Amino acid sequence: MSVLSAERGAPVASVSHDERAPLGGFLGGVLISQVVNNALHLAQPLLIAQLSGSLGHAAFFSAFDTAVHMAGTAAGGWPADRLGSRRLLILSTFLRGASLALIPALWAAGRLTLGLAMAAYTMDAFARGFTDTAVHALPLELASHDRAELDRLNARYELVFDLGAVAGPLLLGVLLIAKSSFAAHAAIPAGFVLAALVFARIPRRRGIAAARAPSAPRGGTREGLRLVLMDRGLAFAAFGLALLNIYPLRKLLSSFFAKSILSSPAAAGWVGAAFGAGGIAGALLYAWSRRRGASAAVWVAAGGLGVLALAVAWVPGALAPMLAAAFAFALANVGARLALTTRLQERTPLGTAGGVTAVSRFASNAVSVLLKAAVGAAFALGGGPRAAFAAVGAGLALVALAQFWLAARLARAPGGAA
Repeated sequence: MSVLSAERGAPVASVSHDERAPLGGFLGGVLISQVVNNALHLAQPLLIAQLSGSLGHAAFFSAFDTAVHMAGTAAGGWPADRLGSRRLLILSTFLRGASLALIPALWAAGRLTLGLAMAAYTMDAFARGFTDTAVHALPLELASHDRAELDRLNARYELVFDLGAVAGPLLLGVLLIAKSSFAAHAAIPAGFVLAALVFARIPRRRGIAAARAPSAPRGGTREGLRLVLMDRGLAFAAFGLALLNIYPLRKLLSSFFAKSILSSPAAAGWVGAAFGAGGIAGALLYAWSRRRGASAAVWVAAGGLGVLALAVAWVPGALAPMLAAAFAFALANVGARLALTTRLQERTPLGTAGGVTAVSRFASNAVSVLLKAAVGAAFALGGGPRAAFAAVGAGLALVALAQFWLAARLARAPGGAA
């Protein structure tokens, strides 16, 4: 029997309460890193727009930033499988802090230019790709293939992820109101260094070494791609996760809506916090619904409705409708992504967790690059902010239709109710 069939074919006994992996180091590090990461999501486009004088340039750089991030996710498959997701997560998070520390250092020296800011953000984006692969592969190392344990860990990860998505924008909003932009850019790298220290408290899993033995699959992104192409279930889950990866648009939509529609950059923090609050609600509701047998198809269909709400939220030109739409979108999107993430992890051999995760994250980030480039094009055409938001809304409506199609396919697939 192959390693693949042995790991994926046999039923996995439920993990007892005493055998559960301690999550304090993992969840604590995720919380800290997401507080500063979500502050960065809003601070970066605002700084690029300030230095370049163009919202379109900020959107295009955000797309480029994500393309570099994609390269990092692809490159991260091999070290995640051979060195371990835990080690890679610690190292890459520290490197993010070191890269972003260049921004306040250059600012304080009076030498910060658009080119240097872009260089620092580009180095961070590449390191962020490694972090992305590591943090999404680590739950499989901690929980193996137990569905209940994967659901527990994924839901708690998403909960603290979105707690950070609330706290980060609010922190940035307070600092911007206080005219402390420099303090915001100094706090971000310090937060990543602190998160790396907390990640170091994640316990080593003794069973992981066996998955990296010479007889196991060699791992890496190439091996992960081979497995995804061979396994229809893996391919469908990876495709679905890519289609659902609209969440990264929150930093552009929050910043651009606040700046161009409301003429209040500080409002970006409140919109960003609404996305985060919706994600918290989605993680909690998902955990509750899975215990009662809610299907992945229902969550994906709800995600499509959330996208439609986001597509039209800009029309009234007021803060309250955007806050409501951001909350509803994030709630449904998080639940749908959690459902498909568990499906992906259940079918992934442990020794190739990094490679399969790298392929899935690469595909998801490719969708994000296309969406960000489309937003950049909409704002660069010169038709004004409302015309740009109308074009973005039309694109989101098409994505919603694709998600409804995905939900229908999930409902008809074997095990689609699971």
